[in-house]
This record gives sequence, structure tokens and C-alpha cells, in this order.
Amino acid sequence: MSIRNPRLPLLPGYGSNPLIGKKSFGVRPIFTSIDKVNMLVDKAEGGNRVPSLYCRKQAPELPTWLMYDKNILRFQAYFQQSLHEMRSAVHVLRKVEIFFFLEDGTIKVMEPKTENSGLSQGTLISRQRIRLPFSYDLYFDVLDLNIGREVTFFGKVFKIVNCDNFTRVFLNRLGINVPDPIPWPDSIERTPDTGKPPKTRPFKQFLDFDRQVLRFHGYWDDRTSEFGALHLMEIHYFLGDDTIEIKEVMPPNSGMEAGPMFLKRMRLPRKIPSHVEMTGGPKVPSYTPADLSIGAILNVYGRNVVLTDCDPFTKEYYRVTYGFDTFTPLPLPKVEGTELISASMADRELPPWNGYGSYDDSAENCRTVEPKAVHRDFMKFLNKDRIGFDSHILRFAARLINDNPEDARRYFIIKYFLCDDTIGIFELGERNSGFKGGKFFRRDKMYLPEVDFFVPKEPPAYTDKDMWIGNELVINKHRFRLVAADEYALRYLEVHAEEYPMANIALIMDKIRRTLAAQENGYKNFVAKYMEAVLPHKKELITVKCFKQALKEIMCEKMTEHEFITLIRYFRGDPGQEKSPRREMIRSLVFTELTRGLWDDRDRLREGLVHADEASSGVLHPERLRQILRAHRLPINTDLMDCMLKVLNKDENCFIQYEDLMSFLDFQTRPVYNLSDADYQKVVRHAPPVKDTECKLWGEAETVIHDGYVNWNAFLCQLNLEHLIKDQQ
Repeated sequence: MSIRNPRLPLLPGYGSNPLIGKKSFGVRPIFTSIDKVNMLVDKAEGGNRVPSLYCRKQAPELPTWLMYDKNILRFQAYFQQSLHEMRSAVHVLRKVEIFFFLEDGTIKVMEPKTENSGLSQGTLISRQRIRLPFSYDLYFDVLDLNIGREVTFFGKVFKIVNCDNFTRVFLNRLGINVPDPIPWPDSIERTPDTGKPPKTRPFKQFLDFDRQVLRFHGYWDDRTSEFGALHLMEIHYFLGDDTIEIKEVMPPNSGMEAGPMFLKRMRLPRKIPSHVEMTGGPKVPSYTPADLSIGAILNVYGRNVVLTDCDPFTKEYYRVTYGFDTFTPLPLPKVEGTELISASMADRELPPWNGYGSYDDSAENCRTVEPKAVHRDFMKFLNKDRIGFDSHILRFAARLINDNPEDARRYFIIKYFLCDDTIGIFELGERNSGFKGGKFFRRDKMYLPEVDFFVPKEPPAYTDKDMWIGNELVINKHRFRLVAADEYALRYLEVHAEEYPMANIALIMDKIRRTLAAQENGYKNFVAKYMEAVLPHKKELITVKCFKQALKEIMCEKMTEHEFITLIRYFRGDPGQEKSPRREMIRSLVFTELTRGLWDDRDRLREGLVHADEASSGVLHPERLRQILRAHRLPINTDLMDCMLKVLNKDENCFIQYEDLMSFLDFQTRPVYNLSDADYQKVVRHAPPVKDTECKLWGEAETVIHDGYVNWNAFLCQLNLEHLIKDQQ
């Protein structure tokens, strides 16, 4: 039955068979014997060894091309090619990579390409099944390849010296011992040393240092001559052939015409050669890299060029080759009454900005007649743009502060976009409140209040350092107070605590420590007063409300609301109350990702865990367990994996019990847990909130500070002021 072409109508005579005219069908038929009957089949069954980790006739029903799809064993090897046209060498060593495809037992040999090697590199042996030497029905398979072995492919002998980690693990699972890597031999066998000085080999120098250029900056002072000036130079030294070229740097709008090269590329002699030397005498020594450094003077045919600075590649070259560590740039000479023309033009002063439109757009239209798009900070955009669940958006809840009592009930969300330092404000409207929710201020740069807009330079704007709970922002004559933040914003500030002092627990504790130390009997009275406030059944816990009252009495106005929340989050006590629901939420998220990724390989994971536990202790280090989970390709992101590892049972050394992990991933006891978008955000800190659940999320974030407990003993231990009590006694 022919397959109909969908582009043709379904009428008699319009059918077509796509196999007509096809010559290659992808599978080469093999003439073999099955049950003592000679026939032509696609693949031979008994003639080839099975490239599998199972014994013959014990493999699962799935075909190998499905089980081992994209599973490739990679070996590093070399072979020696004879050189008949060179007297100084016997052979050359060529490094190759051998790929063994587990799905069909084919082999591919490829030599990595090297620039200026003079050899035809690339694929040496295309992907195919390779017969064993002196055999007609046996082929190379996984048992024939290992480190230290020599294999012969089409008459060439390859020595295997190394393999990748996947290949080593796969062969170990087969029960095959993989030796340690073998070092590469010398690339060329040279003639014995005769005691003579080594010959210069320009071709080898060209191969080793081609496209490597030392770049210096310098100047030539010609002001002593009539109409002379100070010429800025750029010196290039080519390591491939020891040549030098010098270009003159012409500043824009300098009034000077750009001329040709100051010195074309050539070997620069250290002194001007005489007539005898130019007509066949001994060669004049030229400049080498050892003669160049910051402060050196090059004699360019009577003109002294002073080197003042160099680029990072040149600094690294001299640091590695000659051991230099100091690269202090030299200043350009100055003469009274003479101004040097700088290579960088002064900033053009723009007309004052009137405040309409964006400053960048207005400034771009002042620089050129033809309107152009505004150039953003592209590197900041790449680093701070959304990456998966990492949105790089700080969300804060805010209240409107004014004398109108109706505005006190209004609720706002302020979003700070880290990729371009813009702020967007949205209002969460309540039913029958008289205020329509939605966009309050469009996303744009928000400038500080009471700044002068009619200036050439851009006025200062709010930055991410101004975004902390308790701060007040005046935006377009509206005063907002930040009252809460979502989990992502709090976590982001804590992770980057070196940039945000309000979330730096070390700075906050140091502030409290210095305040208590400055007061007479301050720490003693502080501890004694709130010693009775701890819980009777748990002596180390104290309520959040009491903890806040204690800090307010000693700190007064020295501590902000955000710093207090940072302390609460760091010294959070009584985690057992929320452990069970949090574990179930994380488990539900994990199973959602596992189902989406079609992962169900618990048996192999258990085998890997037992193999990694050499002492049979039942526990593994968290980092080692993380490596095993990534090796078994669990389709969960890094943040969700961190959350999962935190809720697993641990021993006294904080090692994770991997049996608890196996029960955590047991599909037979899969949790039935419906997560809302707000709950998902509580678990995975990078998940952005959803508009329908933002109101509920912010309501919970505002009341969380009044609930729960604080570990009082951990807080006092972190203060480390016990010596004050002894001194005061």
C-alpha cells in the first residue's frame, strides 16, 4: 500500500510511493545462518559479541539502540606516523580520540584540529563497525577497548592512554578494571645530543607563538625640533618571528592628519647598522622580548620611543616567562604652558534636561541628528536578566503615606528590576474600595526627590541599595513605605550580603555588640531581664514579639525593620512545627519534575549510593550525594535540589541518610499535595509570584514577623559577650 502525499488530492492516480528511487536504506544486510538456514538479515545475532553490560540472552527486551541512545565511550589514543622526508626525526606522534557508540557498536576516530600543523586532521575513520584483525565475522566491541591496550584499525596501531569519566564508570560497572591514565610520549624522537648549542628553528617558533603579540604603549618626544609635538605610539612585538611594528595614535579632532605606519613590521636592530653590515657583514642583533619593559627606550633609527604601559596579555607573558610582578605605568611628560592632546576626548556637555521623556533618550538625540536607540548596559543585562526561576526582580509591599485616611488602606507592590535599575509600581485593588488596581506607575527610572532636573548630567536615581523594609521612597511626589518583601527578595539580599548591609548578619550582630559593650552593665541587665521570657518547656526559645521588644530597648532607633527581619530569619527557632508540611511540599515539587522528565531509575540510584558508601555507614556527605544525583540525571534544578537535601534526615555530623532519600523518592508513596503558586514560591526562592495570589502572599509576609520563636541561646552565643559579665563582677 503506497503512502499518500499530503500535498496531492486524494483522487485515483495521485498516490505516490516515497520509497521509489531510494537506493540507500541505512542498514546493510548481512548474510548469516539462523537455525541452520542461510538467509539475508539486517544484523547478525550470533556472530558478534553483544556490546552490553548484560550477559547474552539475559538482556531486557528493549533494543540497544533505545537503551544506549547517545551513550558514547570516549578514549584518547595516539599513533605514530613515519617521516621519511625529515632527517632530524624518525616519526611524529598524532593524538586522536576514539568514540565507541554503545547503541550499535560502531567506532569513530577523529583527530582534533591544530592550527598551522601542516597535517590533514579531522575525521580519520568515519563511524562504522570495524572488524578484528584477521577476522571476517567478529568486530571490535566494548571489551576490546581499555587504557594501555593497542588496537589495530585498518592497519594503523592506536595506543589508548586515557578515557573520560563516563567511560571509566561504565567499564567499572561491567566489572572491568580501568588503569590510570598513561602520559603522552614525546611528539618527535630527536637525534642524540652532540653537545652543540641548539639550532634556531624558525618554523617551530612560528608554530608555538603564531598570533601572539606583545602590545606596549609609548611616546616619542619631538618637541625639541621646530613645530615638534609629543607623539603617542603603540608598539606591537610579534613573538612568531621577532618582528616589531609601531603605529602612531592620532586623537580624534586633533587637527593632525593620520599618516602611514611609524615603523612597518620588521626586525628592529638595536643600533643603526653601518654600510659594511648592510652589504653582507655580520647580522646586527635585533630587539628581543627581554629588551622590552615599562620604562625601556627603543632606538628606532635615531628616534627614542619610551614604553609607558602594556596590555594584560603582555603582563601575563612577562609574569610567567621572566617572573616580573610590578607593572607600574609611567606618566606622560608635561611641560609648563603646553597641553598634551589626550587620546580620549573630553565629555561633551549636553544642554540641560527638561525632565520630559527619559534622560537617555533626550541625551542621545542631542548627540546626533539621526535618532538612534539608547545603548543599555549590556553586560549588566546579561548578568541580571531572568535565568530560569532566577528572575532578578526584587518585590516589596508598600503603603502610601499621606494625610488622607482613605489612602492608608491602599496596598502597593514595588518591583525593582536589577537588569536595568528600573522600578514599576502596581496597586492591589480591593473590592468596593473605590480604587482600581493595576499599574500605578509604569516601569522607569525613579529619581530621588528634590533634585534639579535642569542640569546637563543625569540626576541621581534610586538604586537597589535603597530597597529594604522600613525605608521610605518618594516617587513622583508620592511617599511609599516598604513594609514587607517576598522570599526571593529577602533571600537575594542575604546571599549578596556583602553588597547589602541591611541583610548582613555579621554587621548587624557587630552593631548590637558595640551598643551593649558601650553601656554600663548593659549586657548583664539585658540577659537578666529577658531570662524569664523563655518558654518553660523549651529553655532556648523566646517569642518573636518579646525578642523584638528586647532589641528595641537597647537599640532604640539604631536598627531598621529589615535588620530585625534578618535576625529573625537567621535565628529562627522551633523548626519542627513547619518541617512536615514543608517536606511534603518539596516532595510534591520533586515528583512533579520527575514525572515531567520521565525519570524512574531508583534501582540504579540505589546501586550508585551503595557503591559510594564504602564504609557501609548508611550516610553520605551532602556534596557527594549531590554529585551522585547529578550523575543519575535527576531532572530537577539546583534550587529545588538544595531544598530537598535540607529536609532529608541527617546524623550528628550533618551527613544525609540516603535511605531517607530513597523513601523520599518512592513512587508508591507519592504525595497528593496541591500546591498553589504562592506556596510554590515559598519553597523555591527564585519562583516569581503570580498576580492572582500576590495579595494572599503579601498578607502572609506581613504577619510572619509576629509569629514563631527565636533561638535565644544561639543569639547570645553569637553575641559572645560573656566576658563582660565577668569583668563587671
